[in-house]
Amino acid sequence: MPADSIIPNIPGHPLERSMEQMLQQRICNVVGIQGNRFIGAQPISFSRASIDELRSENYFMAEKSDGVRVLLYCVLHANGDQQVFLIDRKNKFSYVPQLRFTLPDMRTFHNDTIVDGELVTDIEPNGQQVVRFLAFDMMACHGTNLIAKPLTSRLGRLRSEFVEPYKRLIKTAQPQFVQSQPFQVSVKDMELSYGLQRMFDLVVPSLKHGSDGLIFTSSVAPYVLSTNPKMLKWKPPSENTVDFKLTLQFQDYSQKPRFLLAEWQGGQQYSHFAEMIVDDELWQQWKSTQTPLEQRIVEVNYSPEENGWRFFRFRDDKEHGNHSSVVRKVVESIRDGVERDELLHASDSIRSAWKAREHQQQQQQQLQQQLQQQHH
Repeated sequence: MPADSIIPNIPGHPLERSMEQMLQQRICNVVGIQGNRFIGAQPISFSRASIDELRSENYFMAEKSDGVRVLLYCVLHANGDQQVFLIDRKNKFSYVPQLRFTLPDMRTFHNDTIVDGELVTDIEPNGQQVVRFLAFDMMACHGTNLIAKPLTSRLGRLRSEFVEPYKRLIKTAQPQFVQSQPFQVSVKDMELSYGLQRMFDLVVPSLKHGSDGLIFTSSVAPYVLSTNPKMLKWKPPSENTVDFKLTLQFQDYSQKPRFLLAEWQGGQQYSHFAEMIVDDELWQQWKSTQTPLEQRIVEVNYSPEENGWRFFRFRDDKEHGNHSSVVRKVVESIRDGVERDELLHASDSIRSAWKAREHQQQQQQQLQQQLQQQHH
C-alpha cells in the first residue's frame, strides 16, 4: 500500500446553477424523497457495541479507501443522448461527456441510474498512476428505486446491470473511446465481516492506494439516504478524525493566533468546540506559503499525550464540518474505541454467529419444503 495517497480530482465540467438544481431535485425524486440534498449514506463510528452488532447481523466489509466519495448518475437527455454526472459531497454536479453506460442488452443506455462509489488513484508497480472508480452500492437502476432492497440485491444489480456491461463495452469499443475514459470502473472488493485476518494480512497490504480503516455495511438492511446506523466506520482509536470549521483569533498580529475549531449545528450555525494544536513549524510553513486558513474545513485527530486536537489535513471537498451529533459519536469512539487486536479477537465469535444464522435459515427452508410437499 502506498505511503502517501494521491487524491484524484473529479473529472468533468461544472453545470449552470439552474441545470444543477433541476438535476438535484430529479435525483431525489428517483429515490422517493423531496428536496435537493446530497443523498449518499454516511457511516457512524465504530464503538465497542459495534462488535455485538456484527455478531447479531450479517455484514460485508471493505477497506476504507483514501479517495474521493462520489455518486455517479446516468440520465437520458430529451434528444436520447445519455449524460453522466459525478456528484461530490457538496452536492455539486460535474458533467463527464466521455462516459457511457449501457444495460446488459448493450443497446439501451442507462437512465435514472445512481451508483455510489469513490475515486482512487492506484500506483501501479511501474509507478504509473491509474484513476479508478470503485463502485460499492447502487441506489437506482434504470429508473427502479433500489433503496428498500438489501445490499446483497443492490450489489447483484450493480455487477450484472452496470459494471459488467461497461467492461464488455470497453472490450469491444474503438480505441479512441477507451483512451478517452477518465477512469477505470470496477466493483469494490468486499469480504464477509469475519474475514478480518485476511483483510489485515492480505487485502490491505496489497492495495495500490491509501487506506485508513474499514467499512462494515449490513448485507440485509436497506440503503439509508443520510447517516446510516447499519454502516460502521472502523479506524484504530488513535486514528479517528473529526472535521471542524477553522477560525483564527489574533491577540497580536506578530504572534501566532489561536486556532479555534467550531462544530456544525446544522444550517449555517456553528459553535465553539476546542482549540487546535499547531506547532510553530507548521504555522511558519502556512505563513510562508500564504495558505488560506480562515473558515476552511479541517480534519483533526486527537493526541492523547497533549489532550488536544492536531491538524491532519484540509477538507475542501466538504461544505461543512461534522455535525455536533457526529462529533459526539467520534469522541465516544475515541474513548471507547476498539483496537485492531480486539477486533481480530472477535472474528471467531462473529463467524460462529453468522454460521448459526445460516444453519437456522437452512432448517427453516427445509421445513417449508416439507410442508409444501405435504400439501401437494
